[in-house]
Amino acid sequence: MVRGRVAWVTKRYDEPIEVTADPIVDDAPIAFAWRGKRYEVDQRLETWREAGQWWASSEVTDREFFRVLARPSGVSSSGEVDADGFLITAGAVYDVYRDRVRGGWRLARIWD
Repeated sequence: MVRGRVAWVTKRYDEPIEVTADPIVDDAPIAFAWRGKRYEVDQRLETWREAGQWWASSEVTDREFFRVLARPSGVSSSGEVDADGFLITAGAVYDVYRDRVRGGWRLARIWD
């Protein structure tokens, strides 16, 4: 993904995470823990849902995705935005999803 002059690289994980969800705003993640480290969500960038039989297999899926800008807990965000309106942070963009069939949350990918 290219945004302005910055080329983004993605890494796929599909690993379980523990999510702290916002009870007021559609249970969107406000923080998550992955590999023993906690991450704070600074901004929700996008939301989408994927449902059906995935890639012509017998696996039935229903996944609610959240693309979020997050940083390791304890690392401060400046609160400043760049010329395109994106928050300047020491974090990265994470795609996380709630598996509505099996339950639980998973980290799908990281954009950095």
